Amino acid sequence: AEGDRLVLETQAGARVELTRAQVRSLRPVAGTVRAGEVWEDDPHATRLFFAPTGRSLRGGEGYFGVYELFFPFVTLGVTDRFTLAGGTPVVPGAIGEFAYVGPKLLLVAAPRMHLSAGVFAGIFDGGTAGIAYGVGTWGDRDNAFTAGAGWGFTTGDAGDDVASRPLVMLGGETRTGRRTKLLTENYFVFGESGALLSAGVRFFGDRLSADAGVGLLSDGEETTCCLPLINFVYSFGREG
Repeated sequence: AEGDRLVLETQAGARVELTRAQVRSLRPVAGTVRAGEVWEDDPHATRLFFAPTGRSLRGGEGYFGVYELFFPFVTLGVTDRFTLAGGTPVVPGAIGEFAYVGPKLLLVAAPRMHLSAGVFAGIFDGGTAGIAYGVGTWGDRDNAFTAGAGWGFTTGDAGDDVASRPLVMLGGETRTGRRTKLLTENYFVFGESGALLSAGVRFFGDRLSADAGVGLLSDGEETTCCLPLINFVYSFGREG
């Protein structure tokens, strides 16, 4: 920049001169350049379909999501390491009677490894049921493997079934195009033969993403197919 003139250099090496009056806005872009085209990062890389990855939002960032059309969620990066989420289902008679919360703390942040710990809990009349977990993600924002493990807990009248065995989650993501990514998220209960398996695709832009997938529920003897997975998420607080 010199006075009222701006000089831009493209990825191809071309130089473009502009006046400040010709520039409507500027914003940073996080992503990679492939064949001269900018592939922006997935704006919702802190989660798979629903399960958290080891990554964390930055302080001041957040997103509003609707999972399975009836379960809204608001997530906010309180700091670069601490994230707080919560919501209540859009079901007649349930609003105000049931809520869910999900604090998460980033413990380790390395270029290709992120480790976090958190809690996801449902709070309702008479008790609380939830899971305390640890989760790690290895890879970059385009291609990564995520593994997590947690232990259920209950209070009040919730019962103790969810607290009987540890839960393991294995998932992954791989970039397939400028605006698409394949996802998988799978749950296993330690000591049990059942599993919940899922796979699908994420379509995303600068702030909005839409997930579409299917899930299979197996109890070791029978398999139930297919459970639709439909999510819409909008981010806010990001630069740009």
